Amino acid sequence: MWGAREVGFLRTMAGLVRLVTIAVRKERRIEVKTASSGFRIAFNHPRQLMPLLVVFQELLDPELAVLPRLLGPGRVAVDVGASIGTWTLFAAKTGAVVHACEPDFEHYSQLEENVLSNGFKSNVITHDCALGAYEGWSTAAGHHFGFSRNFRLSVGAPEANATRICMLDHFVRRVGITRIDVLKINTAGCEADVLVGGKELFRQEKVGVAMFLDGLTVRSLLDELKQFSYELGFYDGRKREFVSVDDSSNLDALRPGPMNRYVLLKHSGVSLHAQ
Repeated sequence: MWGAREVGFLRTMAGLVRLVTIAVRKERRIEVKTASSGFRIAFNHPRQLMPLLVVFQELLDPELAVLPRLLGPGRVAVDVGASIGTWTLFAAKTGAVVHACEPDFEHYSQLEENVLSNGFKSNVITHDCALGAYEGWSTAAGHHFGFSRNFRLSVGAPEANATRICMLDHFVRRVGITRIDVLKINTAGCEADVLVGGKELFRQEKVGVAMFLDGLTVRSLLDELKQFSYELGFYDGRKREFVSVDDSSNLDALRPGPMNRYVLLKHSGVSLHAQ
């Protein structure tokens, strides 16, 4: 109902019909053209199915609206857990350089295809690696979400089908980044591990705005980072402004809508208010 109010009842009903049709016909290949941005986002069914994208023909994350104010030519974004590239496309549209990290082979292949088909190959750099709390290699089945709990270091050559695990601090040095204007982390509940591997960047205040998929495991770490000149909160899409909270425990009570899935960490020198 919330989504229908956002995009309109008729478009929502048409999208529901499309979603049912995909399930009945067992379609293997899906492409959705977003209504506002005109992106063509392709993915495989059923593994990469994004039901809300099919139904609403749009990505309704309110945080996407603030990207043009934070990014642009000469600026840098890092997408950790890029999956098939939806967030990457919005960041790339601003003209910024986007480093998109996705270790899963199927997701990575689709990420590259979506970047190429939407004309962003010149300013998107894809990396088939996972980001976590350590440096090394992993063969665990769960590493496609951007990290592995069953992690082990490898001092020699990696095993076949092993995934490279990088610490965010080391990754930025390896690719030659001096500052991240926008950092997005969505690794299916493993955001805290990525943050552990990137804490030095926040200590040195080299991240402008960080967007974390919200979860209980990451909240306490975000509270700790407030000591490094950062504010914690979320982006209110209707008011078009950043709403600060004193403590992460207040996020649930103040969150304005069901699509506010990200908690934001904003450096005090960055403004998220509408111009």
